[in-house]
Amino acid sequence: MSIRSNIEGIMDQIGDGDTALGDTVRARSTAAILAGGGTPEWETYMSMFSTTPEELARLLPTDESGGVPEMDQARTYLVGNGMCGAETTKSRLIQGVWDILDQELQ
Repeated sequence: MSIRSNIEGIMDQIGDGDTALGDTVRARSTAAILAGGGTPEWETYMSMFSTTPEELARLLPTDESGGVPEMDQARTYLVGNGMCGAETTKSRLIQGVWDILDQELQ
């Protein structure tokens, strides 16, 4: 899997009618934004989009990607996009995230 695939999986579930999941994404996004990076709320939100410890480390970021401007921006989009309701989240959750979070650092 990949972070992109995980995000798309959430979008697909919401698009297939799981509006409760859309509500969960919104609630966890709100909590993450209010609490900020490095908090349990941030980790709870980002864990929705990870299936491995490495993916979660990239999303938190507790790996070497913290401070990489393009990756920081993608993480910010992922949290901000979660604020939308199910109708928007099902199609726009990944907007601004691209594939950068799955890239290897050089």
